[in-house]
Amino acid sequence: MPWTDHGKIAGALVLIVTLALMLPMLRYLRSGWGAKRLDIIDGLSGEARLAYFQMFNRTNSPANAGDAVGAFEDLYKHWFGRRYFLWPGVLFFVVGFLSVALAVSGGLHRLDSIDGGPLCNLPDNAIYALAGAYLWVADDHISRARRLDFSPADVHWATLRFIIAIPMGYAFVGWAGDKAGFVAFALGAFPLGTLISMIQRGFRKVIGDTDPDKEGAHDSVIRLQGVNSSIAERLANEDITTIPQFAYCDPVRLVMRSNLSFNFVTDCMSQALAWIYFETHLAELRVMGLRGAVEFKYLIDEIDDLDSEDPAARACQAAAAATLQALAVKLDMTTDTVQNALRQIAEDPFTIFLQEVWTTPET
Repeated sequence: MPWTDHGKIAGALVLIVTLALMLPMLRYLRSGWGAKRLDIIDGLSGEARLAYFQMFNRTNSPANAGDAVGAFEDLYKHWFGRRYFLWPGVLFFVVGFLSVALAVSGGLHRLDSIDGGPLCNLPDNAIYALAGAYLWVADDHISRARRLDFSPADVHWATLRFIIAIPMGYAFVGWAGDKAGFVAFALGAFPLGTLISMIQRGFRKVIGDTDPDKEGAHDSVIRLQGVNSSIAERLANEDITTIPQFAYCDPVRLVMRSNLSFNFVTDCMSQALAWIYFETHLAELRVMGLRGAVEFKYLIDEIDDLDSEDPAARACQAAAAATLQALAVKLDMTTDTVQNALRQIAEDPFTIFLQEVWTTPET
């Protein structure tokens, strides 16, 4: 492409459009990463951090809560520092720049704004597919930067989205007839996961498998209160698809990898631990103030508080015993049977850990 005034304008346009693509990630690395780090680290007291090391990282467990504060920050920087964005970011810039250059050069050539050249011979459907991929990636990155949900894997997926945009577009436009251009652009604007699902559904129809999700749906994480399809997808990206997996995961690593809040993750873990025993009956117990394992642990602790002389404690013990009776009636089980299930939940090491990090430290 000759370096004319139009060529300079095209070059400037490519740089501007590429910069717009990179800005959300750069903004996140400049300020969002630090804000997310504080959100995770400041949400845990020294005692909670020490409890985490004792539960999930015993080999490197600090001696006391004071040492756990610094050790926890070192853990975060080691596994989730900014440096992990370097090479994914470089690759994303190169692929994004080339994709934008191809689309802009081809588009301007169609408008007779620049002379022809190797970069200007891209077919129309390929330009539409790249434009659609740009739309989706830019929108996704702006949204992620806004909600502080960015990881190196997200940058890799964006790069892959550009790489497969053209072949994916051509894989579908053969069925589109005179709407091929629109289909190529629209497919480019679909999330990668959605496109893969479309391909899988099409293949299953060919082989006659019409109900691939009938197995494993019983204990899907989406059954937990507060988990919708969007959050379930984020959890699936971290290999958390079933309730037992959620119940016995490492909450800190899951928070760091998924960018979900620590309170949300531990609340879902608490629900999951209780769901393992009560399954769908758990929804019936929420009206009694029993949402998950931590609440059951508090109930058992109050039931066992038989020796206290404090009137308030004795009142709590009586109320807890009455709640146990009501719980047995609601579940149509004997009191001893219900209490045994509650003790299994309350004495689970993960429930004890959740209670330790849940409790507000005294000041």
